[in-house]
Amino acid sequence: MVKRFLLLVLLTLPLSALGQALSVLGGDAWARECFDNANYAASHPPIVSRALLEPCDSALDYGTLSLADRAATYSNRGIIRAASKEITQAMLDYEKAMSIRPETPEIYVNRGNAYFLNRDYAMALEDYEASLALGINQLHFVRYNMGMTYDNLGNLDLAEEQLKLALMIEPGWDLAEERLQRVLEKKK
Repeated sequence: MVKRFLLLVLLTLPLSALGQALSVLGGDAWARECFDNANYAASHPPIVSRALLEPCDSALDYGTLSLADRAATYSNRGIIRAASKEITQAMLDYEKAMSIRPETPEIYVNRGNAYFLNRDYAMALEDYEASLALGINQLHFVRYNMGMTYDNLGNLDLAEEQLKLALMIEPGWDLAEERLQRVLEKKK
């Protein structure tokens, strides 16, 4: 059963933007290891071993997963693939996850991050907006990601707006404050 979500934020460089691992807390050890590996991959790119995919593959091929856990495992495998710069394969995993659980906002954040890594900023924004419409809980991360995306598009006013929203939700967040300062410097 998918019980909680861990959000991993886009940092300052595209390679550190990998996603939000969907926690699998059901009865499948492979799926739980896949979740742990997705968290590791998202925080250690681009140093990612293909061996991190093995428990995900085993869970999907041999595990006894609920539909929610199957969707989470596809999404987590997508995070690992994105960390390995396998964006096309990551996108396929996100699509499979969405086909199972289209109402899960974290999957949209993950796919949005993959679009961001692929420099498809318009599609990244669409997915971030979809995650907001679906009621994602950790809004500050999505607003931060949107701020980075608008910054990369050169729309500094919208970047500033999104980063300020992130800081309204999560006051004192150093990462967002630093990014906002860079955007404000660019605007001068």
